[in-house]
Amino acid sequence: MKFMHVGDTHVGSVYKSEQRNEDIKDIFKQIIDGAIERKVDFIVHSGDLFNEGTPQLSALLFVTDQLNRLKQSGIKMFIVPGSHDVGIGEEDSILELFDRNGLLVNLNSRRYIKDGEGGFILNGETYRNAFVCGVKGKRSKVEDEIFKRLKVNVDEGAWVKIFVFHHTISYLGEKFKDLDTESLPKGFDYYAAGHWHGNMDSIHYDGGIIQYPGSSEYCDEKEIVDNPNRGCYVVSYDKEGINSVDRVILKTRDKEIFEVSADGKSAAEIEKEVMSKLSKNEGKLLVIRIAGRMDGRKGNLGVAGMKNGAGELGYSYVSINTSKLVDDREKEVVIESKELDEIENEFLEKKEYAPWQIKMARYLIDAVGAGAETAKMRNELEEMFNEHDNKRD
Repeated sequence: MKFMHVGDTHVGSVYKSEQRNEDIKDIFKQIIDGAIERKVDFIVHSGDLFNEGTPQLSALLFVTDQLNRLKQSGIKMFIVPGSHDVGIGEEDSILELFDRNGLLVNLNSRRYIKDGEGGFILNGETYRNAFVCGVKGKRSKVEDEIFKRLKVNVDEGAWVKIFVFHHTISYLGEKFKDLDTESLPKGFDYYAAGHWHGNMDSIHYDGGIIQYPGSSEYCDEKEIVDNPNRGCYVVSYDKEGINSVDRVILKTRDKEIFEVSADGKSAAEIEKEVMSKLSKNEGKLLVIRIAGRMDGRKGNLGVAGMKNGAGELGYSYVSINTSKLVDDREKEVVIESKELDEIENEFLEKKEYAPWQIKMARYLIDAVGAGAETAKMRNELEEMFNEHDNKRD
C-alpha cells in the first residue's frame, strides 16, 4: 500500500502574473499525474488547496476537473482546510462543497469533529488499512481552543495511523510558531504537516515522524531564493507499518538568482551591470538583489525599466530587491543584536522612528505572524492612533 502526501498547493491568484498562476495549476496537475502513474492508494493533502477562501470560478473548475481524474482512477484525497481555504470570519471551508460531491474527503467536515463536554472529539476514516484524521489550520488560540481539548477516536487495528494538520510547530522556531510540537496528539505513525512552505523531513515525535513537504510551487521571492526545489512524498506501508518515505521532486521553472554590489555606482551603472548579466531564455524565474551604498538617489534607479527589459528577454517572473540598497543621503545601519525581536527593534530605532511608530510596527509584525484577524488588527491600530493623537494634543 502507498499514499502521497502533498501540501500548500495554493491554486488561485498567488501572483499578479497570470502566467505564474498557471504554473501553480500545472504543478497541481503534475501531482495528480504522478499519483495516477504511481498508482497510489490515496492522497493526503495537509491544507491550503486554494489560495483564497472564495476562489475564482476558473480555479474551482480546474480543481474539479483534476479531482474527477483522481476519482476515475479510484484514488481518494483526504484533506484538512488550511488557513487560506477558509474565508475571513468564516468557520466552514470551500472544501465542503467538494466533500459533499464525493471529490475529496474533508477531514474537518462536521461529521468528523464534535465539540463535546470536556473537549473536541475527533474521528477519522480507515481506508486501505490506514487510519486518517486531522485538524484544520487556525492560528488564533489554536492550542487552548482545540489541541489542549482534543480527544481522538483512533482505529487501533489500522496498519498505519496518520494525523493531518496545518500549523507551524515550535520545532521549526519559536518566532512564528502557532503550535508547540508537544501539543500534537500522540500515538500516530505519520504526521502530515502543512502551512510551513519549507521542506523538512523526519522530525521524530512519539515514535512517529512529522513531515513537511513544503509548498508545491514557489509562492514568493523568499521561497525562490531559499528553497532549492519543490516536492511531495510517496509513503509505502504494510501491516508492519511504514516501509519507506520517498521525496518526489516536482518540475518547476529554472531559476536565476544573483546579487549586484551598488557601492559607489550611479543608477545608470547599476542598471547597465544588471542588464549585462541577463540573457534570452524561455521563462526562467529571476531574482536580483541590489545591495550597498550607491552614488546618487535610490529614486533614480530604473527598477521598472530593468523589469521590462528582463520580461522582453523571456523571464516569466522578475523580482528586483533593493531592501539592502542605500543612497548617499541615508545613514548606514549596523545591527549588533542577535535575537530576531531585538534586531527588528534596533533597526527601527536606528532608522530614527518615533517610539509610537515602533510600537505600531512591532504590533503589526507580531499580529501578522500570529494570524490575527483583519478586523481585530484594524480596531487595535485605530486605538493606538487615537492614543497617540490624544497624547500629542
